[in-house]
Amino acid sequence: MHLLLRSILIFVFCLCGFSGCAVRSLPPIKFVPGLGHKADYSMEGILQRALGDKNPAVRKDAVRLLGTMVNTPAEQQRSAEALGKALSDKEESIRLEAVRALGNIDANISGRYLSKALSDKSVRVRVQVVQELREAYRRQSGQLQALGANQ
Repeated sequence: MHLLLRSILIFVFCLCGFSGCAVRSLPPIKFVPGLGHKADYSMEGILQRALGDKNPAVRKDAVRLLGTMVNTPAEQQRSAEALGKALSDKEESIRLEAVRALGNIDANISGRYLSKALSDKSVRVRVQVVQELREAYRRQSGQLQALGANQ
């Protein structure tokens, strides 16, 4: 017991005796990951977490649902950001579904993600990008023709 107490006193003396308190000599902690992090409980936030699920069926369903959440520009932006992350999925079928879902979003919002998908290693994904762009062009030109007919 006496030896243990003596060892502890020597240790404390070494820590505090020579350069003041050892706690003061340590750099302050500037960032602790996860501390103060607020979870996103919005539908997009939950689906974005579902995109990280280990089961491909869950990830694919999340991608499909994100592709239908396009009612407002803000909703389209949040969905497009999540779908942009799905373009990095290891499964080709999920990347393909993400491209299809991005086709439901305004081209001004989804364009940068579709452009990224054009460099995908899968030919099927790259072909799907071109098909979605073709369909977006048809929708846009149809709207312009309808506007011209009304004038």
